[in-house]
Amino acid sequence: MKVIVLGSGTGCPSKERGSAGIYVEIGGRHLLFDAGPGSLRQLVRLGVSHLQLDRVYLTHFHPDHCLDVFAILFAMRHPYPPRTSPLLLAGPPGLKRLYASVNRAFRRWFEPKTYRLTLKELGERSVERLPDARLTVRPMRHTTTAFGYRLESRHGIIAYSGDTDVCDAVVELGRHADVLILECSMPDARKVAGHLTPSECGRIAAASGCRHLALVHLNPIFQGNDIRAPIRRHFKGRLTIARDGQQLYPLRAPFRTEVRLSKE
Repeated sequence: MKVIVLGSGTGCPSKERGSAGIYVEIGGRHLLFDAGPGSLRQLVRLGVSHLQLDRVYLTHFHPDHCLDVFAILFAMRHPYPPRTSPLLLAGPPGLKRLYASVNRAFRRWFEPKTYRLTLKELGERSVERLPDARLTVRPMRHTTTAFGYRLESRHGIIAYSGDTDVCDAVVELGRHADVLILECSMPDARKVAGHLTPSECGRIAAASGCRHLALVHLNPIFQGNDIRAPIRRHFKGRLTIARDGQQLYPLRAPFRTEVRLSKE
């Protein structure tokens, strides 16, 4: 199993951090959790084609978590080469309505031509069976209906909160996980309802007993703030302030994101 952060930021523009997206490769299958703006390009930079994606799971429908779903679907209409394998797009209730309305607004440019697209609305405690893993859904506490995902296999346990405030479900989501990926949107002094702060992330990680806490969804307002100290008051395990392109599992160095221009 391989887990890589595509975007570690929010919807607020940042030179360093793109919008939400987590790529997982497991058992030869390619999964995407959230697809914020820029996710498709980040996949290409990883060497992963959109044609390889098997399943896309959305945590909720805020633009910084789902807009590139439509870029991906549009790219899949290009016939050279044609996509032929089926694609599953799953998320909370309302997914089918969202797809239908956006597809209609763009004159049906997102409808598949050469492959089968399945839209699946998940329940608050759904369990998805994959060939080599089990995916469990838990409801998160956000400003809209939102889900967190827990992926369990013989290779390890990965949990991803998406956007959430403190709740029992996010602790359950990360129980004894090898990597718990939590959003951490704002500093402690600037708490916003529906999102987590560093201290809250530390308490959740400690309560869950996870081995490795990785923080994403970091707002640019964190610049100049100490993120680690509030977490370390509660959580003593491995801690990663994630960056775009960083591989979280198994651990390794991130790929380089800057573009080098050749000299004329």
